[in-house]
This record gives sequence, structure tokens and C-alpha cells, in this order.
Amino acid sequence: FPTPFKLLYLLRYWKRTGEGNALGIVERTLRAIRMGGVYDQIGFGIHRYSTDAHWLVPHFEKMLYDQALIAMAYTEAYQATGDPYYRQVTEEILEYITTEMVSPCGGVYSAEDADSEGEEGKFYIWTKDEIMGILSPEELDIFNTVYNISKGGNYMDEKTRKKTGNNILHMKKTVSVHASELSIQEESLKHIMERSRIKLLEARDKRIRPLQDDKVITSWNGLVIV
Repeated sequence: FPTPFKLLYLLRYWKRTGEGNALGIVERTLRAIRMGGVYDQIGFGIHRYSTDAHWLVPHFEKMLYDQALIAMAYTEAYQATGDPYYRQVTEEILEYITTEMVSPCGGVYSAEDADSEGEEGKFYIWTKDEIMGILSPEELDIFNTVYNISKGGNYMDEKTRKKTGNNILHMKKTVSVHASELSIQEESLKHIMERSRIKLLEARDKRIRPLQDDKVITSWNGLVIV
């Protein structure tokens, strides 16, 4: 489980003591979360927890309180460092909440299930052929490299321990490292990645979405408001 309250504690410890290692732990963890499979690379927001040590294969449920608490951690990391990366991730999480979880009555729903069509994660995973049918050749080459897409799939089934042909989008290297290796300007790479993300988001929105838990829980809404 991501445990944002530990990160918030470390940020306060760093602020009071000046202990650089505490801040370093927070930054490394927050960047790993954003790059990993536990984060929804297409629609944003964080899944409930990882089922493996690499934070690649998540339990795909999304809880409102997880979004609220991790957004606090990214916000305070931005306040501590001034690095716009953390502000960007905070805004992504809030974009997910406002786009997918806000009730017409104004409250915020409590969760989205992990399953759709009787299969966990089906809404979120991709085959290489599916992506090929959506992106242009230029976008496809870059997207597959950045997000580690392969024909056979990029993770093992928990029960069979065999690859499934499906892919969970995740990054092993930062955008700046990819830009250097691909010999492309970083801003150009970001533009291509965002254009590709929007195309896949539009395609994904046509899928059967996981059921939404439409309870509006006062305490969880309070966390979001804070």
C-alpha cells in the first residue's frame, strides 16, 4: 500500500531537522509511484495497492481517500522543493477526481471497482495490437518504448506465472532520460506522450467501465476538500 501519512511525516521531519535523506526518500517514492503501474498512466489517479515488489501489477480499485492523501503528499513535496513535477501530479489526481468521481449533487463518490466484465483490470490493460490501432507510427514507437509495451505482454499472471499478452503501462526511466536516448527534445517528447495519452483515453472511454461506488462519505469528502 502507498502510505502517504509516512511521507507527510518525513516531510515534516526534514523541515524541522534539515535531514536531507528524509526528503530524498519522499522524492524517490513519489516519483516511483507516478512512474509505476500502480498509477493510472492514461486517466490518472492511483490504484489501491501493488500486488508485487516492483509496484507494477496493482489491485485496480481506486479509493477516494487514497487520491486525497497521496495528493496531499505531492502538494507538500511541491511546497518543500518548488519542483513543478509534484504540482503536475497533484493536478492530475485532482483532474481524475473532478472528471470521474464528482456526483451531480456536488459530493464526491467513494470508489471505483477493480473489475469490469468479470475481470480485474480489464478496463486498464492493453495489448500491443490495440495500441497499434490507435496511434500513428511515430507515436507508437515512442509510446511502446516509454511505457514498456511488448507483444507478449509485460507482466505475469499471478496464478499461471505466464505472460498474458496484456500490458500495464509503466515507466522505468524518466522522460528526460528517454528524450536523451531517443535523441528528441524533452518538450517534444512530452507533447507526443500527451497526444498519445489522449487518444488512448478516448479509446478507453468506449470500454465498459468498472462499477462506481456512489456513496458520498463525509469524512472522505473532507479529505479531498482539505
